[in-house]
Amino acid sequence: MMVNVRFTIMAEQAVTGIIQELPSRIPFVILDLAFHPSVLEWIYEEIEARYPGSWRPLLLGTDYQERWQVGPALVDLRYVPGARDDLISKYKETLPGIFLTHPAESLDEVAAWLQQFLLISRGTQQSLLRFYDPRVFGSFLSVLDPQQYGHFIPPGVTWYWQSGVEWYRASSGSEVDGQERPNAFTWHFRDSQINEFTAERRRAFVDALTDNYGKFTPSERPQKYVDDVVTLAEALGMDSKADIEKVLRLLIQKKSQPADPFYSSLVERADLTAYQQLEAIEDGKS
Repeated sequence: MMVNVRFTIMAEQAVTGIIQELPSRIPFVILDLAFHPSVLEWIYEEIEARYPGSWRPLLLGTDYQERWQVGPALVDLRYVPGARDDLISKYKETLPGIFLTHPAESLDEVAAWLQQFLLISRGTQQSLLRFYDPRVFGSFLSVLDPQQYGHFIPPGVTWYWQSGVEWYRASSGSEVDGQERPNAFTWHFRDSQINEFTAERRRAFVDALTDNYGKFTPSERPQKYVDDVVTLAEALGMDSKADIEKVLRLLIQKKSQPADPFYSSLVERADLTAYQQLEAIEDGKS
């Protein structure tokens, strides 16, 4: 596995780079409807109202189709002039999705191609793989093995995503094109890759929090402080990034250390909900 990961990272570096601006014509964008209700509102107002039928909720037709409103949606930008720039302008700080070029002309064909990457199985559990979140897209690419990488970025496909203030692009390069691709390919995300992807997402999250809050932490080692707070929040059972960030802000405000006995005692309180734990941290009493 390590050999494959290293090779993939090398390949990614060869085909991925920072770009100054997006090309004038990008046909598709995948938007995360779970990001905020305004995303679906934008689709209805700017896309459906101007060119009906130019988008597809990607969870339709899957076992998760009843949750389509909190899943990804593929939007065809080709028939709505100015929609791409309007979208970027609306979400200046965090674009809730990634752009895509694909050689297929049919929206349905591109949607069907994307659906193969959405769901992952682990034992008897199936879950949504949110690779379309630009905050984790680079981490997703880094854990793909060479065959997966070539299947996810075949000739003619280019991905564009924003990280911080910079735009990135990933497309097929000579190293990837030179690999032999099977005629048939079954997408399968291995448990080891899920673990690595989870770890990469966590590292990226800690790095982002450190960038934003590091100088305010009551510690000479901001990165470790933030990492310890994230570990504490995870031990408290919080899986929402917003809740974890709130825990960090509260501890910084109180100039507290995550190893303080008070927080250790909260971890033992299985009778408290996440909301009650946040209240306890805010009030300083359990």
